Amino acid sequence: MSVSFRTPLLLAAVLAALAGARAQEAAEPPLGVNVLEATFKWRPNYVSDDMLIHADKDANNWLHYGKDYQGTRFSALGQITTDNVKKLVPKWNLSFGVNEAQVSQTTVVNGRVYVTSSQNRVFSVDGLTGKMLWKYERSLPSDLGPKLCCDAVNRGVAVYRDMVYMATLDAHVVALNNTTGQVVWEKKLGDYQTGLIYTSMPLAAKGLIIVGSSGGDVGANAGRITALDPATGNVVWETLTRPTRADHPQAKTWANESWKTGGASAWLTGTYDPTTDSILWGVGNPTPDFDASVRKGDNLYSNSTLALDPATGRIKFHFQYTPNDAWDYDGNNEVILVNDEKGRKVWLHGDRNGHLYSIDRTSGKCHWAVPIARVNWVTGFGENCRPIVNPDKVPRYDKVVTDIAPILDGGKEWHPAAYSPRTKLVYVPFIDSSMDIQAKKTEWKKGEWFLSSRVLKANPYTGGVKAFNATTGEQVWSRPQSTPATSGLLATAGKLVFSGDAEGWFSALKDDSGEELWRFNVGSGIHGNPTTFTVDGKQYVAIVYGPGGGSLWPLVYDELFKRNNRGGGMMVFGLAE
Repeated sequence: MSVSFRTPLLLAAVLAALAGARAQEAAEPPLGVNVLEATFKWRPNYVSDDMLIHADKDANNWLHYGKDYQGTRFSALGQITTDNVKKLVPKWNLSFGVNEAQVSQTTVVNGRVYVTSSQNRVFSVDGLTGKMLWKYERSLPSDLGPKLCCDAVNRGVAVYRDMVYMATLDAHVVALNNTTGQVVWEKKLGDYQTGLIYTSMPLAAKGLIIVGSSGGDVGANAGRITALDPATGNVVWETLTRPTRADHPQAKTWANESWKTGGASAWLTGTYDPTTDSILWGVGNPTPDFDASVRKGDNLYSNSTLALDPATGRIKFHFQYTPNDAWDYDGNNEVILVNDEKGRKVWLHGDRNGHLYSIDRTSGKCHWAVPIARVNWVTGFGENCRPIVNPDKVPRYDKVVTDIAPILDGGKEWHPAAYSPRTKLVYVPFIDSSMDIQAKKTEWKKGEWFLSSRVLKANPYTGGVKAFNATTGEQVWSRPQSTPATSGLLATAGKLVFSGDAEGWFSALKDDSGEELWRFNVGSGIHGNPTTFTVDGKQYVAIVYGPGGGSLWPLVYDELFKRNNRGGGMMVFGLAE
């Protein structure tokens, strides 16, 4: 039996009782026990299941990709407010020492900051001073580069118990001791030479570490969502996101056995809904990307959010945003779990197809879909928000189809939205652009890109941040900017929304109007996500900076880098003393 002593007075009383007992050996054992002992194991920054499930009530830490299982990216911290945000100044900066794309964010436990960079590096940093406590650098294969769609990116680590977990570009999951950075275990999940890679933060939920695969644009790899034992890395269950055999119930949604090379990867972090006991996870675009004629049908489960049983990985139900996607619109983007003002349990989802959705998270029923930015690929919606496609905007072999809106980056890219329970608004980083496409017939080849486009042209970009009523979908305000919104968002109890852009401006907006109150240029583009936390009772805001990767952005970097430099890092801000 082990006894934990909660106060010095109690411990002293027990020791006194023991001393008295030794003096009277013939007496009964003290306190009615035969063996009395206490053990202690030093486990700093230990993250329990209780901490994870109640992360929405923990203002000081940032434990999940979306702050909490609800995915709100809302912090109850309110020291930095609309009244004093102009006093926000850089407190420290961490250089990642690499030049590639940076799309990460912090995970914070009791003042200890964990952050990843490109090239699968993990840094543990003192949140007060910026002093690096340890660094993990993974040795990646020299032939990995051609398999990467979107540069050597990583979106962060999960924290659970006394370890941090990173999914790697060479298709492993690595568990590191959170105090020392030493490797506890690593698990190989596949062969990167087939195009299977991992780029996103794992999810810690229900006593499991859950990861989703990237690399669907090479066609062969069926997207996979894999649950691992956190202590050993052993696979507990794995769910594939498209058929892998002809008798699969969804194989009929892929004409001409196109399921064999259909892509549909699961490359963004999902979340867990405790109220329905479901893992909610997004699935990306089918391949070939721009030639839907060779894979007629809905192409399930591409471009969908899946509701999974966390014990087995079984798919309970799904909602598909873009059936038979011909525009690379994906469906991976995050879901935000909200009980709206009508009492409905919904998830909110800003999709790359240009629409914001409200979906019942108990059934998959769609309540509404509203445009985020200019959209012309769809003319309306049918039953359960099924899109009615505009035939004039479907890519063809015989001509270039021009001005398809939105661009493949989306009306909203992967950068996550935020929701404030204070305002009941959902804040969406948006993109306003279009593209020109001509499709071509392409033969699939193992390990090579399977895109099927003869012409792919990006038209001029703009963007910004918009706020929508989370119950009705009504747009409440818009804050446009000259470049797309290329960071995730952060909402706080200080009545602020933080956002970054490709020119390097990190901004604070009023949450009820979008008015910009403060901004700071970090010196390179921002494509990571802002977070906030406390150390020694003081609030800080962090942003990862560096150029972005993927889609068509690298084609427009030359103009941006006339004014910005490469180089990645993390900058942390606090109020001036």
